[in-house]
Amino acid sequence: MIRYEKLSRLSAEEIVDLWNRGFENYFSNVQTTVDRFLNRVANEGLSLERSFAAFEDDRPIGIIVNGFRTRNGRIFAWNGGTAIVPEYRGKGYGKMLMEHNMALYAEEKVDEALLEAIARNEAAIRLYESVGYRKVDRLAFMQHEGALDLTAPEGYEYRRGLPEDIGEAEFGGGRSTWQAQAANMGKGECVQVLADGRLVGYAFYKTLKGEDGSLSALYLYQCEADPLRPDRDEILSAALAQAFRPLESAIKRTVVNLPESHSNLYSLLCKLGFEKTVEQVHLKKSMS
Repeated sequence: MIRYEKLSRLSAEEIVDLWNRGFENYFSNVQTTVDRFLNRVANEGLSLERSFAAFEDDRPIGIIVNGFRTRNGRIFAWNGGTAIVPEYRGKGYGKMLMEHNMALYAEEKVDEALLEAIARNEAAIRLYESVGYRKVDRLAFMQHEGALDLTAPEGYEYRRGLPEDIGEAEFGGGRSTWQAQAANMGKGECVQVLADGRLVGYAFYKTLKGEDGSLSALYLYQCEADPLRPDRDEILSAALAQAFRPLESAIKRTVVNLPESHSNLYSLLCKLGFEKTVEQVHLKKSMS
Protein backbone atom coordinates (compact mmCIF):
# COMPACT_ATOMS: atom_id res chain seq x y z
CA MET A 1 0.00 0.00 0.00
CA ILE A 2 1.25 3.47 -0.91
CA ARG A 3 1.44 6.12 1.77
CA TYR A 4 2.51 9.73 1.47
CA GLU A 5 4.54 11.56 4.10
CA LYS A 6 5.09 15.30 4.34
CA LEU A 7 8.76 16.17 4.02
CA SER A 8 8.40 18.23 7.19
CA ARG A 9 8.09 14.93 9.08
CA LEU A 10 11.35 13.55 7.71
CA SER A 11 14.87 14.49 8.70
CA ALA A 12 16.96 16.54 6.31
CA GLU A 13 19.24 13.54 5.87
CA GLU A 14 16.30 11.30 4.90
CA ILE A 15 15.05 13.85 2.38
CA VAL A 16 18.45 14.30 0.76
CA ASP A 17 19.06 10.56 0.60
CA LEU A 18 15.70 10.03 -1.15
CA TRP A 19 16.33 12.95 -3.50
CA ASN A 20 19.74 11.62 -4.50
CA ARG A 21 18.42 8.08 -5.00
CA GLY A 22 15.53 9.38 -7.07
CA PHE A 23 17.85 11.33 -9.36
CA GLU A 24 20.38 8.56 -9.92
CA ASN A 25 21.38 8.30 -13.61
CA TYR A 26 19.55 11.53 -14.42
CA PHE A 27 20.26 13.63 -17.52
CA SER A 28 22.31 16.09 -15.46
CA ASN A 29 23.93 15.93 -12.04
CA VAL A 30 21.45 17.24 -9.47
CA GLN A 31 22.83 15.30 -6.53
CA THR A 32 22.85 17.45 -3.40
CA THR A 33 23.94 17.70 0.22
CA VAL A 34 22.01 18.64 3.33
CA ASP A 35 23.49 22.14 3.35
CA ARG A 36 22.75 22.76 -0.32
CA PHE A 37 19.23 21.39 -0.02
CA LEU A 38 18.41 23.58 3.00
CA ASN A 39 19.76 26.59 1.11
CA ARG A 40 17.37 25.76 -1.73
CA VAL A 41 14.46 25.58 0.69
CA ALA A 42 15.29 29.06 1.97
CA ASN A 43 16.20 30.68 -1.34
CA GLU A 44 13.54 29.20 -3.62
CA GLY A 45 10.47 29.42 -1.43
CA LEU A 46 10.13 25.65 -1.02
CA SER A 47 7.61 24.26 1.45
CA LEU A 48 8.51 21.05 3.28
CA GLU A 49 5.01 21.04 4.77
CA ARG A 50 3.50 20.89 1.28
CA SER A 51 6.08 18.60 -0.33
CA PHE A 52 6.03 14.85 0.15
CA ALA A 53 7.68 11.47 -0.16
CA ALA A 54 5.92 8.24 -1.19
CA PHE A 55 6.48 4.88 0.48
CA GLU A 56 5.41 1.29 -0.13
CA ASP A 57 5.67 -0.88 3.00
CA ASP A 58 8.15 1.65 4.42
CA ARG A 59 10.33 1.42 1.30
CA PRO A 60 10.81 4.87 -0.30
CA ILE A 61 9.43 5.21 -3.82
CA GLY A 62 9.85 8.83 -4.76
CA ILE A 63 9.66 12.48 -3.87
CA ILE A 64 8.08 15.75 -5.04
CA VAL A 65 9.35 19.11 -3.79
CA ASN A 66 7.00 22.11 -4.11
CA GLY A 67 7.23 25.86 -3.78
CA PHE A 68 4.28 28.23 -3.35
CA ARG A 69 3.95 31.96 -3.90
CA THR A 70 1.10 34.49 -4.06
CA ARG A 71 1.36 37.31 -6.59
CA ASN A 72 -1.35 39.83 -7.49
CA GLY A 73 -3.86 37.76 -5.55
CA ARG A 74 -3.10 34.54 -7.46
CA ILE A 75 -1.45 31.45 -5.97
CA PHE A 76 1.36 29.85 -7.96
CA ALA A 77 2.87 26.43 -7.26
CA TRP A 78 6.20 25.25 -8.61
CA ASN A 79 7.25 21.63 -8.85
CA GLY A 80 10.93 21.94 -7.99
CA GLY A 81 11.71 18.26 -8.45
CA THR A 82 9.94 14.95 -9.09
CA ALA A 83 12.01 11.79 -8.74
CA ILE A 84 11.41 8.05 -8.53
CA VAL A 85 14.05 5.69 -7.12
CA PRO A 86 15.45 3.41 -9.86
CA GLU A 87 13.79 0.12 -8.85
CA TYR A 88 10.31 1.72 -9.04
CA ARG A 89 10.66 3.47 -12.39
CA GLY A 90 8.49 2.49 -15.34
CA LYS A 91 5.76 1.01 -13.12
CA GLY A 92 3.27 3.88 -12.99
CA TYR A 93 4.41 5.35 -9.69
CA GLY A 94 5.31 8.67 -11.30
CA LYS A 95 1.71 9.13 -12.43
CA MET A 96 0.48 8.28 -8.93
CA LEU A 97 2.77 10.91 -7.36
CA MET A 98 1.75 13.56 -9.89
CA GLU A 99 -1.95 12.89 -9.37
CA HIS A 100 -1.44 13.15 -5.61
CA ASN A 101 0.37 16.45 -6.21
CA MET A 102 -2.48 17.79 -8.34
CA ALA A 103 -4.90 16.97 -5.51
CA LEU A 104 -2.60 18.81 -3.10
CA TYR A 105 -2.56 21.86 -5.38
CA ALA A 106 -6.36 21.81 -5.55
CA GLU A 107 -6.57 21.74 -1.73
CA GLU A 108 -4.19 24.71 -1.61
CA LYS A 109 -6.40 26.56 -4.13
CA VAL A 110 -3.51 26.99 -6.54
CA ASP A 111 -4.31 29.09 -9.61
CA GLU A 112 -1.37 28.09 -11.79
CA ALA A 113 1.14 25.23 -11.60
CA LEU A 114 4.64 25.61 -13.04
CA LEU A 115 7.62 23.35 -13.72
CA GLU A 116 10.59 22.84 -16.02
CA ALA A 117 11.83 19.61 -17.59
CA ILE A 118 14.95 18.67 -19.53
CA ALA A 119 13.91 18.79 -23.20
CA ARG A 120 15.45 15.35 -23.86
CA ASN A 121 13.46 13.79 -21.00
CA GLU A 122 10.49 12.85 -23.17
CA ALA A 123 9.08 10.35 -20.67
CA ALA A 124 8.87 12.98 -17.94
CA ILE A 125 7.29 15.51 -20.30
CA ARG A 126 4.64 12.96 -21.32
CA LEU A 127 3.96 12.32 -17.62
CA TYR A 128 3.45 16.02 -16.90
CA GLU A 129 1.24 16.46 -19.94
CA SER A 130 -0.87 13.49 -18.83
CA VAL A 131 -1.96 15.44 -15.73
CA GLY A 132 -2.72 18.64 -17.63
CA TYR A 133 0.53 20.57 -18.02
CA ARG A 134 1.23 22.14 -21.41
CA LYS A 135 4.45 23.42 -22.94
CA VAL A 136 4.61 27.20 -23.10
CA ASP A 137 8.25 27.84 -24.03
CA ARG A 138 11.70 26.38 -24.48
CA LEU A 139 14.43 27.41 -22.08
CA ALA A 140 18.15 27.56 -22.66
CA PHE A 141 21.15 27.56 -20.38
CA MET A 142 23.82 29.49 -22.29
CA GLN A 143 27.49 29.89 -21.45
CA HIS A 144 30.50 31.97 -22.43
CA GLU A 145 34.01 31.76 -21.06
CA GLY A 146 36.49 34.56 -21.66
CA ALA A 147 36.43 38.30 -22.25
CA LEU A 148 33.32 39.80 -23.88
CA ASP A 149 33.41 42.03 -26.93
CA LEU A 150 30.52 44.29 -25.91
CA THR A 151 30.36 48.08 -26.02
CA ALA A 152 27.83 49.79 -23.76
CA PRO A 153 25.52 52.13 -25.72
CA GLU A 154 25.57 55.76 -24.69
CA GLY A 155 22.65 57.81 -23.41
CA TYR A 156 21.53 55.70 -20.45
CA GLU A 157 21.90 56.01 -16.71
CA TYR A 158 22.25 53.13 -14.26
CA ARG A 159 21.19 52.36 -10.73
CA ARG A 160 22.47 49.34 -8.82
CA GLY A 161 20.72 47.55 -6.01
CA LEU A 162 18.77 44.38 -5.26
CA PRO A 163 16.24 42.56 -7.47
CA GLU A 164 13.56 43.24 -4.86
CA ASP A 165 14.04 46.98 -5.46
CA ILE A 166 11.96 46.68 -8.62
CA GLY A 167 10.37 43.26 -8.11
CA GLU A 168 8.91 41.88 -11.32
CA ALA A 169 8.66 44.78 -13.76
CA GLU A 170 5.48 44.66 -15.81
CA PHE A 171 7.44 44.18 -19.04
CA GLY A 172 9.47 41.20 -17.90
CA GLY A 173 8.49 39.22 -14.84
CA GLY A 174 5.60 37.31 -16.33
CA ARG A 175 7.73 35.04 -18.49
CA SER A 176 10.56 34.37 -16.06
CA THR A 177 10.91 30.90 -14.59
CA TRP A 178 10.47 30.32 -10.85
CA GLN A 179 14.17 30.30 -10.01
CA ALA A 180 14.75 33.52 -11.97
CA GLN A 181 12.12 35.55 -10.14
CA ALA A 182 13.17 38.41 -7.88
CA ALA A 183 11.91 36.62 -4.77
CA ASN A 184 14.40 33.79 -5.39
CA MET A 185 17.48 35.91 -5.99
CA GLY A 186 18.85 35.60 -2.47
CA LYS A 187 22.24 37.35 -2.71
CA GLY A 188 21.50 38.48 -6.22
CA GLU A 189 22.16 41.91 -7.65
CA CYS A 190 20.20 44.17 -9.96
CA VAL A 191 21.19 46.86 -12.43
CA GLN A 192 18.45 49.20 -13.62
CA VAL A 193 18.69 50.99 -16.96
CA LEU A 194 17.16 54.46 -16.91
CA ALA A 195 16.26 56.90 -19.68
CA ASP A 196 15.20 60.40 -18.63
CA GLY A 197 14.92 59.07 -15.09
CA ARG A 198 12.47 56.30 -16.02
CA LEU A 199 13.07 52.56 -15.76
CA VAL A 200 13.38 51.12 -19.26
CA GLY A 201 15.31 47.92 -18.57
CA TYR A 202 17.04 45.81 -15.96
CA ALA A 203 19.10 42.70 -15.29
CA PHE A 204 19.16 40.29 -12.34
CA TYR A 205 22.41 38.40 -11.74
CA LYS A 206 24.64 36.72 -9.17
CA THR A 207 28.40 36.67 -8.89
CA LEU A 208 30.75 34.09 -7.41
CA LYS A 209 34.20 34.83 -6.04
CA GLY A 210 37.22 32.59 -5.65
CA GLU A 211 39.18 31.99 -2.47
CA ASP A 212 41.32 35.04 -3.23
CA GLY A 213 38.23 37.25 -3.47
CA SER A 214 38.42 37.73 -7.22
CA LEU A 215 35.40 37.29 -9.50
CA SER A 216 35.23 33.70 -10.76
CA ALA A 217 31.76 33.28 -12.32
CA LEU A 218 28.58 35.19 -13.09
CA TYR A 219 25.00 33.97 -13.52
CA LEU A 220 22.39 36.02 -15.39
CA TYR A 221 18.76 35.29 -14.48
CA GLN A 222 16.77 38.05 -16.16
CA CYS A 223 17.50 40.79 -18.67
CA GLU A 224 14.57 42.83 -19.92
CA ALA A 225 13.76 45.98 -21.86
CA ASP A 226 10.49 47.85 -22.20
CA PRO A 227 8.96 46.27 -25.36
CA LEU A 228 7.33 49.58 -26.30
CA ARG A 229 10.70 51.28 -26.67
CA PRO A 230 12.14 51.44 -30.20
CA ASP A 231 15.63 51.22 -28.65
CA ARG A 232 14.94 47.99 -26.74
CA ASP A 233 17.92 46.17 -28.29
CA GLU A 234 20.23 48.97 -27.16
CA ILE A 235 18.67 48.78 -23.68
CA LEU A 236 19.39 45.05 -23.51
CA SER A 237 22.98 45.67 -24.58
CA ALA A 238 23.32 48.37 -21.94
CA ALA A 239 21.99 46.08 -19.21
CA LEU A 240 24.27 43.23 -20.27
CA ALA A 241 27.32 45.48 -20.39
CA GLN A 242 26.66 46.52 -16.80
CA ALA A 243 25.75 43.06 -15.48
CA PHE A 244 28.66 41.28 -17.17
CA ARG A 245 31.39 43.73 -16.21
CA PRO A 246 34.32 43.78 -16.08
CA LEU A 247 33.92 42.78 -19.72
CA GLU A 248 37.63 42.08 -20.13
CA SER A 249 37.56 39.50 -17.35
CA ALA A 250 37.99 35.94 -18.68
CA ILE A 251 35.42 34.33 -16.40
CA LYS A 252 32.60 31.87 -17.02
CA ARG A 253 29.29 33.66 -17.62
CA THR A 254 26.12 31.56 -17.54
CA VAL A 255 22.59 32.56 -18.59
CA VAL A 256 20.02 30.57 -16.61
CA ASN A 257 16.81 29.30 -18.23
CA LEU A 258 16.52 31.96 -20.91
CA PRO A 259 13.09 31.72 -22.60
CA GLU A 260 13.76 31.25 -26.30
CA SER A 261 10.66 33.35 -26.98
CA HIS A 262 12.83 36.23 -25.72
CA SER A 263 14.27 36.33 -29.23
CA ASN A 264 15.94 39.75 -28.98
CA LEU A 265 18.07 38.72 -26.01
CA TYR A 266 18.70 35.23 -27.39
CA SER A 267 20.00 36.68 -30.68
CA LEU A 268 22.18 39.20 -28.88
CA LEU A 269 23.77 36.53 -26.69
CA CYS A 270 24.46 34.31 -29.71
CA LYS A 271 26.22 37.24 -31.42
CA LEU A 272 28.36 37.67 -28.29
CA GLY A 273 29.48 34.05 -28.57
CA PHE A 274 27.28 32.41 -25.94
CA GLU A 275 26.51 28.76 -26.64
CA LYS A 276 23.57 26.67 -25.52
CA THR A 277 24.57 24.00 -22.98
CA VAL A 278 21.22 22.68 -21.71
CA GLU A 279 17.71 22.96 -23.11
CA GLN A 280 14.56 22.65 -21.03
CA VAL A 281 10.84 23.10 -21.61
CA HIS A 282 8.69 25.39 -19.50
CA LEU A 283 5.33 23.84 -18.62
CA LYS A 284 2.25 25.35 -17.00
CA LYS A 285 -1.16 24.15 -15.91
CA SER A 286 -4.13 26.39 -15.15
CA MET A 287 -5.79 25.14 -11.97
CA SER A 288 -8.59 27.70 -11.78
